[in-house]
Amino acid sequence: MKAIIYGAGKISRGFISQLVYLAGYDIVYVDINDSLLAQLSTRKQFTVHVMGASEKNTLITGFKCLSLTDTAAVARELQAADIVFTSVGGKNLPSLGATIAAAFTEVFDGGGPKGFLNIITCENWKDPARVLAESIRGHLSDDRAKRFDTCIGVAQAVVMRSAVDATPDILKQDPLTVPVQDFWQLPVDIDSIKGQPPAIPGIIYQENFAGFLERKIYTYNTGNATIAYLGYLKKSYALADAANDDFIVAVLDQVYQQTNKALSLKHKCSLEEQTAFSEQAKRKYQDYAIIDDVRRHANDPIRKLGPDDRLIGAARLVQAYHLPVDGISIAIAAALYYDNPQDALAVSLQALREQRGIDHVLQTVCQISLDGDLAKTIKAKIVYLKKIGLIDHE
Repeated sequence: MKAIIYGAGKISRGFISQLVYLAGYDIVYVDINDSLLAQLSTRKQFTVHVMGASEKNTLITGFKCLSLTDTAAVARELQAADIVFTSVGGKNLPSLGATIAAAFTEVFDGGGPKGFLNIITCENWKDPARVLAESIRGHLSDDRAKRFDTCIGVAQAVVMRSAVDATPDILKQDPLTVPVQDFWQLPVDIDSIKGQPPAIPGIIYQENFAGFLERKIYTYNTGNATIAYLGYLKKSYALADAANDDFIVAVLDQVYQQTNKALSLKHKCSLEEQTAFSEQAKRKYQDYAIIDDVRRHANDPIRKLGPDDRLIGAARLVQAYHLPVDGISIAIAAALYYDNPQDALAVSLQALREQRGIDHVLQTVCQISLDGDLAKTIKAKIVYLKKIGLIDHE
């Protein structure tokens, strides 16, 4: 059995690889980073270090590495593959689609693939499977695009395991080691799968994937943003420190009380089930074994303050069920003042806020009406955060 993984970064090596390796698959990494490929090829092994559960560590060996530009070699591997994954960063999916299309052109012209084949996108991006599939199709001839649609599935996965940078001491021993969270489930959209999906322990072929995805975003991502932006204002370094701070916990609980109710109503799951889901997320972020920087989670605030993203999107959902938004508005107020000088988008947000004002940001970035209750509540929470000293600048 063979698994091809496009991308050889932390999630690829620290999550996808561990699942397929333990299931007995041979692994082929395809990446554009020649330096990383050379390291992998030279060392021939690396460790997936499960934080807080070292007995579950896995030494990954026996893999093959290919350059993304070696179309013929990649095509030969695709011809024999049983499953394909991507973890390349969402912004790279359009260009990756063109490269995959070139490889599939050779596969199709050679009489392949050997049966149904599925590509699983493991990206933190909006509609990654659609983006990738459309890009692949757009770079195939009409007849090859028809063959692609017949036998190749492109399905989205939700990655909920954290993979973090290894400490300098660990990197001295093994520069390819990936420290990861002790979490083993990878939900995949079953409706986008072609044929019989491979049975790989940990991969859950999820029905009603769109509903599950929204629950995940407005639980995990919303909670993560609440912790990260308030943690930054409280000058926390580690995400777990912020997630265990009494003030932040109180706000997070308020956020979850509001989002859990709205999500349970929309998706017709019990409030108890949704509350348990949010408690699972909270435990993840409070786990001191996961050493992660608050700023890594808070970076890119303009995207995360978008109208359909984890903060404004969650607030709009809560409002749709006539529930209060005071908890989520505290998180949004904190995000509006995220000014990490090492994050270009945070610097852009700061400049926009200082030069044009909060009202302009709410209208253009968050795309909400200044006359609405949400904007008014957010501005009231900005005043509140200033009053208690968490925002000490304009």
